[in-house]
Amino acid sequence: MSNINMSSIIKGVEDGPIDITLYGGESVGKTHTACQAPGVIILDLENGAPMEDVQKFPLYDKDVSFKDCLQALRVIYEHHKKLGVKTVVVDSFDWVQNLIDKQICEDKKIKHISDLPYGQGYAMALSKASDFLNGLDSLKLLGLNIIVICHSDIRKVDEPMHDEYEILDCKLHKKIGLLLKEWTSILAFCEFETRLQAKGERFGKTVNRAVRTGKRIMHTVPSTGFVAKSRYPLPSPLPLDWKVLTEEINKARKGVTNEN
Repeated sequence: MSNINMSSIIKGVEDGPIDITLYGGESVGKTHTACQAPGVIILDLENGAPMEDVQKFPLYDKDVSFKDCLQALRVIYEHHKKLGVKTVVVDSFDWVQNLIDKQICEDKKIKHISDLPYGQGYAMALSKASDFLNGLDSLKLLGLNIIVICHSDIRKVDEPMHDEYEILDCKLHKKIGLLLKEWTSILAFCEFETRLQAKGERFGKTVNRAVRTGKRIMHTVPSTGFVAKSRYPLPSPLPLDWKVLTEEINKARKGVTNEN
C-alpha cells in the first residue's frame, strides 16, 4: 500500500547539495576546480590530485576493482561526519567505467565486453554504472555535494533532421553517457577560452586564427560543438571556479537571473 497522500506534496524552490559533472580535455583544471569545494574527499582513480590538499581514496593501483569503488562510497556513507566530508569527487567516471569493463571481462572470461553477444556486455556495464550512481544518490541524500569528473571525446551524431556531424561529449559508452547526463543536474563542458583574431586577408576575405586567452571556462548551455545542460538558469560560459558556480546557483534559486 502506498504512503503517498496530500501531506506528501511539497512546493517551492528546493535548496540542498549540488551535483555537477565537469568534463573536458586534459589539464584544463577540472580536478583543481572540484577541490575548491568544501570538505572534499576524492575517489582518485587517475592519481590526478597529488598537489591537492584534500582527503583521497587512492584507487589507481593495478589491483583496484570496481568493487573497491563501491566500498569507498560505503565508507563515506558510514563515516562522513567523522571525516568532515561535505563534497564527494569522482575523478574520473570514465575510469570507473574502465573498472566496470574489467570486472565484466574477468567474470565472463573474455577480452572485451563487446565479445558478449547481443550487446550483453554493454547492458551489464550500464547496470553497474547505475549501481554506482545510486551510491552517489545515497550520499547526496546525506546533504553531500557530488562532483563527477569525466574526460571528453569526439562523437558522431546522426539525427533524422540533420546531416551527420561531430560533437564533444563525455568519453563513455553511449548508454552510460546518456544515463550520466540524465542523472546529473549540471553537465559543464570545460575548456580554455578561445577567441578568433583577424590574421589578415586572402582573396579579399578576412582570415582568422584561433587564439587562447588562458582563461579557463565552463559551458552550461549546449552548442553545436559540445553537449551541456543545467537544471538551473545559469549564465554561460562561466569561469571555471567553484565559488563563482555556487554564487550563480544561489542566485538562480532566489530567482535572480541575468535578465533581472
